[in-house]
Amino acid sequence: MPRTEAQLLDGSLDVVCGLASTKDRKEKFDVIETPIYTTHLILAARKEETADVKGFDDIRKLGADAIVLTVTQTVQAELAAAQPGLKVDSAAKDTSQNLQKLVAGRGRFILHNDFALIDEIRRDNLGDKVKLLPAQLTTEGRFFIVSKKAPAGVKDKLAAALDKLSKTSELAKIFLPYKPK
Repeated sequence: MPRTEAQLLDGSLDVVCGLASTKDRKEKFDVIETPIYTTHLILAARKEETADVKGFDDIRKLGADAIVLTVTQTVQAELAAAQPGLKVDSAAKDTSQNLQKLVAGRGRFILHNDFALIDEIRRDNLGDKVKLLPAQLTTEGRFFIVSKKAPAGVKDKLAAALDKLSKTSELAKIFLPYKPK
């Protein structure tokens, strides 16, 4: 992600699809405000986990061993770090690395979006070792992010196309096959 954002900044990359709209990104780039899809922030745990977690307060109550794993430099890492009293490990470079840490007992939960987490659990064949907890902590849109150095008209054409696709429900139809199950 840091390389992608650097390329957007220097203009060597015009557009990125599927990123969260953060305050920092809104300051540095143009964000097309029509979400292309939404994700839910969820938790994963080892299959034997018995804690009934509905939110961050429940995690805090579990004590010092309730380490929450996040991927470095992500929206989830920022959100977890902003939670007072939450013990967070944001050293992993990707979700697969966090899944390995979780299975090895080096964290109790993974905080990530449903779309990426479900996909990575499948790819890593960890469905027999990892489960998703039912709580949806937040819902966030994913957007097209446009470099301020992109050619004139790119942002406006893309925004108009997305608006049209959204209003006709075509955007939701396009995403449907990729929606986490």
